[in-house]
Amino acid sequence: MSGFRRLADSLREYPWRFAGSIAAGAASIASSIGLLTVSAYLISLAALHPPLFELSIAIVGVRFFGISRAVLRYVERLSSHDLSLRLLTDLRTRVTRAMHRLGPAGVASFRAGDLVGRVLGDVDEIQHVFVRVIAPPLIAAVVAVLTLVLALIWLPVSGLTILIPLLVAGVAVPRLTRRAGDAAGRTISADRGRMIGQTVEIIEGAPVIVALGAEDQLLAAADEAAERVARAERRAAWMHGFGDAAILALVGASLVGTLWVSAAAVHAGSLDGVMVAVLAMLAITPFESVATLPSGFERLGRSLGAADRLFEVIDGESPIVEPGHPLPIPTEATLAVQQATVTVASGDRILGPVDLEIDPGMRVGVVGETGAGKTTLAHILCRFLDPTDGNVTLGAVDVRDVASDDMRGFVGYEDDRAFLFRGSILGNVRIGAQDASESDVRSVLDGVRLGDWVDGLPDGILTDVGEAGESVSGGQRKRLALARALLADFPVLILDEPISGLDPATARAVMDDLLAATAGRSLVLITHRPIGLDRMDQIIVMEAGTIVDRGTHTELLESSARYRTMWNAATGASRG
Repeated sequence: MSGFRRLADSLREYPWRFAGSIAAGAASIASSIGLLTVSAYLISLAALHPPLFELSIAIVGVRFFGISRAVLRYVERLSSHDLSLRLLTDLRTRVTRAMHRLGPAGVASFRAGDLVGRVLGDVDEIQHVFVRVIAPPLIAAVVAVLTLVLALIWLPVSGLTILIPLLVAGVAVPRLTRRAGDAAGRTISADRGRMIGQTVEIIEGAPVIVALGAEDQLLAAADEAAERVARAERRAAWMHGFGDAAILALVGASLVGTLWVSAAAVHAGSLDGVMVAVLAMLAITPFESVATLPSGFERLGRSLGAADRLFEVIDGESPIVEPGHPLPIPTEATLAVQQATVTVASGDRILGPVDLEIDPGMRVGVVGETGAGKTTLAHILCRFLDPTDGNVTLGAVDVRDVASDDMRGFVGYEDDRAFLFRGSILGNVRIGAQDASESDVRSVLDGVRLGDWVDGLPDGILTDVGEAGESVSGGQRKRLALARALLADFPVLILDEPISGLDPATARAVMDDLLAATAGRSLVLITHRPIGLDRMDQIIVMEAGTIVDRGTHTELLESSARYRTMWNAATGASRG
């Protein structure tokens, strides 16, 4: 129940809203009790044909409780859902901040589709904890006390015939439904998350799936997860039905018991006959406060399962440790890697030891086959990861002593996906420099040779690039990503595979634009295609996480068989 306690603790941020919601809910049901009991009294008394003035107070009471019940019910719904939505907003914010804290290296331990399921489906599931689990028992407790007081005033023995069924309905039945529904609920939460994750991946990878003819296999896996959810949902539905049936049976027991003792009291002369109908209404109305408890507690299992999945992200261990007192970023400093290694949880070393120095304005090429450690090197340079051993420094400052946000404002990183967000060209380019003017954006677009293309579009710079940039070509997407990185004005810019997936002619054109646009700033170009590396100040060749060769283009052609083979293959392909 640690997840439940953590969710309940979040209510401390809104004490008055929480108290107001409980008060409005209890007052709403109290008005229902008042409306039905006063109405029963009015009808019973009117049947005796008393003088009209004897009915006037009851008539006013019916009007008052009828209006107040509607108003208070609206206030209760408004306040409870407002509080619930605030809590969900806070939770989504905590998850988003956690993903920011984890960075790409930490987030990579979760499936992308599964993260979508957690942020959307699991957060929405948790709203039931407050609306159906936390608030209703507190409201029911207030209503039970009010009911007991009225019963003791009108007919003390009726307190037992009402209170005992009410307690069973409010305590025993929810406990049974919760115990039975817990396993099914957690199964629903976990499998629904997997199902959402698989569905997202199927949608995103649809072209590849269809091209490879793998749709049957992947759809079967998604159907299997959906069937597990359906089976668990059916078990939960049975428990929901049991809870509703149990509440109805207890309402009947309370009504029959109260009528029995009321009739006996009238026969004994200790109760006015008019009060029999009043007590009958008092016997059934309080059950409104506990009617939702069985279904709420039956659903608690899936809500807590969703909470566990969210707190797994929130509590995720960051691959870096933020300094308690961050040092400022030095300017015009050399970025250096000194005997750095990275070891993963399995104990395997994926990088190092590595030494590298990047002086201000220096251009460094990093080449190697897939899995050589190029991206891991980039991650320690921009502090997505801290090295297991060794150091990364800026001048005389160890980057562990610098806030990660400050470091990422100094070292920019653009990965091979060149991801574009759904929206305009203008919004995508200035996403890292929100204060940039439209003229600044046009300037960097001209710098990467996209100005004429943008001007020729129907909506110009406001043209929507589509979902993940699907409306633009691969080369245009790479150039837009470069423009975005240039506008952010990083002193050190890391471009990871900026020409991957492009044909040789387009790759050379993009590389020419890239090198021209980044003149004067430090550049780290990570690639497995050595196009443009002849213009680098230094080139390092990586293999199995280590640097096996380094030097200028000319030096490596002379001394490195690996580099010479890569260069000849690339230039041969381009001539062909």
